[in-house]
Amino acid sequence: MQAMFIKNLQFALRNFGKNKITTAINIFGLAVGISAAIVIFLIVRYDYSFDKWEPQGDQIYRVYTSFSGGDGNYGISLLAPAAIKEKVSGIDVMSQFLVDPFYNTTVTTDAHLQGEKGIFQNVQGIIGADDQYFKIFPHKWLAGSPASLEKLGTVVITQKVAEKFFPDRSAAALIGQRLVFQDTISTVIAGVVADIKAHTDFGNQIFISLSTFTKTSLLNAVFSTPNWTNVDGNSQCFIRLQKGVKAANVDAQIRKLYLAHQKGADPKSVQSGRLQPLSDIHFNTDLDGKVSKSTLRNLAGLAILLLLLAAINFINLSTAQSTVRAKEIGVRKTFGGSNRQIIYQLLSEILLITTFAAVLALLFVPLLLHVFAGFIPGGLSVLEMLRPSMLLFLIVLILLVTLLAGLYPALVLTRFKPAAVLKNQMTSSGKTSSGRIREILIVSQFVLAQVFLIIVCVIGKQIHYELNKDIGVRKRAIASVFIPDFTKMHASKSSVLVAQLSHIPQIENMTLCTKAPIASGWSSTAVTWFNKGDKQVFDDVHVRSADNAYLPVFGLQLVAGSNLRVDTSAAVTDVLINESLLRQMGLHDPNQAVGQLISGGPSDSARIVGVLKDFTTMSLHNPIYPTVVFAGNGGFAPTLAIAMSGNTPAQWKATLDKVKKAFKQIYPYKDFEASFLDETIRNLYQSDIRLAALLKWATGLAIFISCLGLLGLVSFMANKRTKEIGIRKVLGASVQQIILILSKSLLRLILIASVIAIPIGWYFSHKWLYDFAFKTPISWWIFCISGVGMLGIAMLVLWLRTYRTARANPLNSLKEE
Repeated sequence: MQAMFIKNLQFALRNFGKNKITTAINIFGLAVGISAAIVIFLIVRYDYSFDKWEPQGDQIYRVYTSFSGGDGNYGISLLAPAAIKEKVSGIDVMSQFLVDPFYNTTVTTDAHLQGEKGIFQNVQGIIGADDQYFKIFPHKWLAGSPASLEKLGTVVITQKVAEKFFPDRSAAALIGQRLVFQDTISTVIAGVVADIKAHTDFGNQIFISLSTFTKTSLLNAVFSTPNWTNVDGNSQCFIRLQKGVKAANVDAQIRKLYLAHQKGADPKSVQSGRLQPLSDIHFNTDLDGKVSKSTLRNLAGLAILLLLLAAINFINLSTAQSTVRAKEIGVRKTFGGSNRQIIYQLLSEILLITTFAAVLALLFVPLLLHVFAGFIPGGLSVLEMLRPSMLLFLIVLILLVTLLAGLYPALVLTRFKPAAVLKNQMTSSGKTSSGRIREILIVSQFVLAQVFLIIVCVIGKQIHYELNKDIGVRKRAIASVFIPDFTKMHASKSSVLVAQLSHIPQIENMTLCTKAPIASGWSSTAVTWFNKGDKQVFDDVHVRSADNAYLPVFGLQLVAGSNLRVDTSAAVTDVLINESLLRQMGLHDPNQAVGQLISGGPSDSARIVGVLKDFTTMSLHNPIYPTVVFAGNGGFAPTLAIAMSGNTPAQWKATLDKVKKAFKQIYPYKDFEASFLDETIRNLYQSDIRLAALLKWATGLAIFISCLGLLGLVSFMANKRTKEIGIRKVLGASVQQIILILSKSLLRLILIASVIAIPIGWYFSHKWLYDFAFKTPISWWIFCISGVGMLGIAMLVLWLRTYRTARANPLNSLKEE
């Protein structure tokens, strides 16, 4: 058996040498499909590998907030964890932690206090954690213990952070060293833990004891006022259930607990705590998941389609070469070769071609990972190819493609009758069915390619609509500058910065605010309306806080009332509402809302002074939400929005250079971060833009592979009708007539493919657009462009191949008779 296999491989190599062009096309076509499958496999395997390392991971859940309307927030009220710990049974371990309490903070080490360089900018991965955190997410302790996080002002760091902050000291030597956050919050290192090597969504690096926040005024300085209806995404709570306890039982207890703390609230606006399995966190994009399982399934489906296209291409090219191989098969059968032996030999050839293609595909993978870096997950690198599972996948893929692409051509070739072949009268008992199968395959290729093309056109049209739609907010020439010390402790610095920037003539206006009207992330609260003595609660109201320049900077329009007036001494603050909230209140005249009292978010008591025309607060995937804009920011102003004069990017950049200079005078150790609002808006649609890029790539591959398959079928027909063409030329047929004869049947197949592709493309395009609250219509011209485009490409391939046959000397084909 081994000797036969080696002999077959040697024969295959000789055969490849005789048919270099066909072999090269086969290998290249398969390599393209296999490389796509490998990249998609790496992405899918990477995402499914997250958080598999936690002990008892199937018993770990996150408590999140569910709103009555069906939406949710991955955070919970700051008051909820203590109540859950006290009232809910069946919990083995519970941990509360605060994510990113200091955004991109500055950390100063003891080395700096001793005259050495020890200032670190834009430090991330900081959380406020309790001592139970490391029972949910265990780390190896290099120094210290989890109990150290029970104390006020202590901090635990990972080995990576330790090496960065103190490169020449051991873990044990770091115990007792001081870390200062935000220039004012002093902590003492009480432990060092090893880094997590596995893929995780919880790769936090610095753990400040939770009591440092909850037992001091720091909590109110960096977080909003705690209450049961004020949900903060940075407030996280994880639990691990006791053995044998059902999650549904604990979930019901938590929901009951939430209801008990919202007595008297409208049932339509009640918030509820729910349990989310650890295994769901990475994939639940409705909360804070990184990628949905449906996306990964679609990627896997895309890999299968590209592999099928590559296999179809191989089949068409192989059957097109059947006239070349027929005599060889006839001779083998004449000398006693069985169909089984011939199939085995042909499959050995195809196995060798597929193996060469797989090796070539591996060389393509790093290039594809680089070209599509925007779509590839950030932690995925080419080193993932070195894992054992990659080798297993590749072996299975090679065998699968060999059988998929090779079995049918092998069966076709073994059907030839040796007597007829050796008399140059090649026939096949399955001639009619084989021809139909080839036609079905070529139609299938062009259907898939055209469906991809239709979807790409629809996505491109939707992205253009997203980026150019009037969203009720000024987008041009507005830059947002991040204020590093935006808490109450450093509020005066931002005021000084605004005062200095006011002297720059190129700045039209500025506003200190929590965030721009449209931004990434979810910032919402529950708002209570005191309606003639009755309380009405509106859930999931988007909230912004700003000064009176907010409206002119962003071009927001009032439909009733007046602008905000900031008065820090007032017991009742000003607030603006939008038209969507007005409708929820049941009011038809905007003037009826002016003067009404509400509470929620940063204010316990606020008076509506105006109603804003609706504007978009999130991407167009979402509807326009009810929104409030409170006067003042209570010290929370991480964003300085600047409206600039000028009409060119060069002018705006020159203005920002001046802003940076003033910024550095006030924050000398901070990095200057600025972004234009139109760029921020574009970033909201990065997932759509990445999808468009991926599908453009897939469409290009599908069209390329389909054209190779069409080339195979044209070659087959040209070889089959060589003598007919010769006779027609002798009788006076022109080159154009010959091309038309050869192309007519194939053009019919492509038109059939277009008819089939249009409804399929419309269905999937409509399904994709369903997730958008605001969407572009699927225009008729998209189908015309895709159909004409595919027809044009096919005509070019047909002309290039048939022209050579039509121009050939008829004597060369007729003299063989």
